[in-house]
Amino acid sequence: MPVRRYRFGEFTLSPRRRMLLRLGDEVPLIPRYFDLLLLLIERRHDAVHRREIFDRVWADETVSDSALSQAIRTIRRTLGDDSKEPRFIRTVSRHGYRFVLPDVIEEDDDDLPVSRMAAPTARAGAPVSDRHWWDVARGWALAGMAAGGLGGLILSAAPGSAAPLAIAPVLAVIGGACGAIGGMGIGAGLAMAEARGHAKRRGTLIAAAALGGGVVGVVVQWLARWSLVSLLGLDVPVGGGLEGVAIGGAAGVGYTLNARSQSMRRQILATALLCGLAGVALTLGGRPLVGGTIHAIAISTDGSRATLEPLGRLIGEPDFGPVTRALMAFGEGATFGLGVAFGLLRRRE
Repeated sequence: MPVRRYRFGEFTLSPRRRMLLRLGDEVPLIPRYFDLLLLLIERRHDAVHRREIFDRVWADETVSDSALSQAIRTIRRTLGDDSKEPRFIRTVSRHGYRFVLPDVIEEDDDDLPVSRMAAPTARAGAPVSDRHWWDVARGWALAGMAAGGLGGLILSAAPGSAAPLAIAPVLAVIGGACGAIGGMGIGAGLAMAEARGHAKRRGTLIAAAALGGGVVGVVVQWLARWSLVSLLGLDVPVGGGLEGVAIGGAAGVGYTLNARSQSMRRQILATALLCGLAGVALTLGGRPLVGGTIHAIAISTDGSRATLEPLGRLIGEPDFGPVTRALMAFGEGATFGLGVAFGLLRRRE
């Protein structure tokens, strides 16, 4: 059976020569993206499910929805397409994608004259979204703000608490800042790993997420301790490096284990659970997260109203005891995990 090539608009797709041409000039397109465009054109009468795309185009790799979304963005940019008013590729919500241009001409894939050869195509792989780090930072910032604000409201309403209601926005700002910085580190680690073609290496992605979180954590830890000592004369344990490694690694595990799951809820819950368990493990090891650090600063400062002892009494402990610490650490980790999941796994295309 002869191989068919496809002409659509000013483009020609030649499967035999593995080339995309525009008005006779070769257009660079990495092999995976070529396969994806060919699949959509071959199946142009159907909406192609994401699962089928993964099975056909990335059969030998474990990649996430973000890699597929990036591939679609690149193809659209190459074709001069617009996702809001698609001429070629339309997103089918909660399903996949469809090639929608009606005028596709099929012909025998004989030799094609090429007027100019484009630059060599980029290497194959599962490139990361160019906004990967920003998505994670934004997700963590929102999660941190939510956790800090809610924690402040609960603390101010707890029996025997002297904390004013104004502590809620203060903790929301602190939580948002910590989340944004930590998320930026994890996102940057994953971005570098995927950009170097390690998307199919699950261990490498997890290590990259842990390393990114750890590097940022060390920097933040150093700055926080230096600031407390210099400005307030306080030398209290401040979490950072190890905490970043643990939470980042847990987020990486959740990201890679569920990268090809079509259930957004499963992805989010799994990542949140793993990050929450990481938070509990850190607390059991004597490593404070944001809440524990705030409590340590408060009890070291005369007149501070931000101690978390009222939260302990709220659940039946005489002070900020081990159960309260574990519950708070799980809540912090799980909330940040939700932010990671939304940042990494949301389908933006």
